[in-house]
Amino acid sequence: KIYSRMADLSRNILIASWRSFFGMFLVVVPVLVPYWRSLGLTMHEVLELQALFGLAVVLLEFPTGYVADLFGRKASVVLGGLISGLSFSFLPFAHTYSELLIFEISVALAATLVSGAEDAIVYESIAAIANRRRIIGSFVVWSLLGETSAALLAGVLVTYSFAAVVWAQAAVGWLPLFFALLLIEPPRPPMPESTHTARILKVLSHVFIDDRTTRLIFINYVVWGLSSFCVVWLLQEHWRISGVPLNYFGILWAMLMGLSALVSKFAHRIENHLGSKTTLYTLAIAPIIGYLLMAFAPIAVGIAAGTLFYLTRGLTYVVFQDAFNSRINSEYRATANSLQSLCFRLGFVPIGPLLGTIVDLHGLTTALVSLAAAFSVCALVLMPSLIRVLARA
Repeated sequence: KIYSRMADLSRNILIASWRSFFGMFLVVVPVLVPYWRSLGLTMHEVLELQALFGLAVVLLEFPTGYVADLFGRKASVVLGGLISGLSFSFLPFAHTYSELLIFEISVALAATLVSGAEDAIVYESIAAIANRRRIIGSFVVWSLLGETSAALLAGVLVTYSFAAVVWAQAAVGWLPLFFALLLIEPPRPPMPESTHTARILKVLSHVFIDDRTTRLIFINYVVWGLSSFCVVWLLQEHWRISGVPLNYFGILWAMLMGLSALVSKFAHRIENHLGSKTTLYTLAIAPIIGYLLMAFAPIAVGIAAGTLFYLTRGLTYVVFQDAFNSRINSEYRATANSLQSLCFRLGFVPIGPLLGTIVDLHGLTTALVSLAAAFSVCALVLMPSLIRVLARA
């Protein structure tokens, strides 16, 4: 029976990987900015919608992660898949700011139902395995390959029309639900506290108060995740301003996703080769250099600088995801992962509209320099503290 259960959980990783692949098979994302601009939206409105998506995640992430811990992670992922399918089926009919806001909020609900719960399922399925980072890296690769494949398809479909891209997204948006239904719920101990308030306070205390190492890992996980996320929507505007043909957007996006997937696959080897200290400093410095090159370098170099964000993106997730989850109790893991996602999205809520306004009023260069300056301060304040505390751990 034990062997059978282990085999089931081993299959769980493959099923979750396919679910993640199609969950990130987002055909519309590589051309989202020009598509929404074609509907008459300004850059402020584009980034405001992304910020409101983040705000919806902030409001929903922690409760949905907590519900997943209470009632089951698989049920949460399945419900998220159903809502996601319905949301993408609505997208072809959303043409105004208000309609797109409805779409963003519904996608946010689906994402929050899945995020912490799926992370918990994956980690619980490999918790007893020593070389977890290799498996986590492979899992990340699947999601990035989904983005890569979707980007290549977007590059082909956009030559016909934006409608072709959006309808393709509506069709493929149902596939994550199919794989979610095949997942197996790993066994886990129940939450020991007797009240909902006590349980939530336990998670908050564990992450923010009880252990300084966990707290610093959590904060850096959020900040350096934001460092590569803030550029996502600016990249497409940078390409547009630089005169990159629309049909090349998908190819460029696919190249970036493929690069990130490759780094994720070998993240454990990269960290072992560089050492933890050099790896962490690289995660902090590379995005800053990327922002400055995009702002001031010639067009070709500026476009190439986008690779720096995706070199660090896969590495950041693998390194911090394992470091954080290894310090979280099993019974609270989905809630804690949702808390991380909540804080990540909360960070983008003020940043998104502010960046959009800066781009509209002062230009893209000013926005990029502002990001470089902000994350330089973060690198000086946060990263040395984390490295010191890890050295003593």
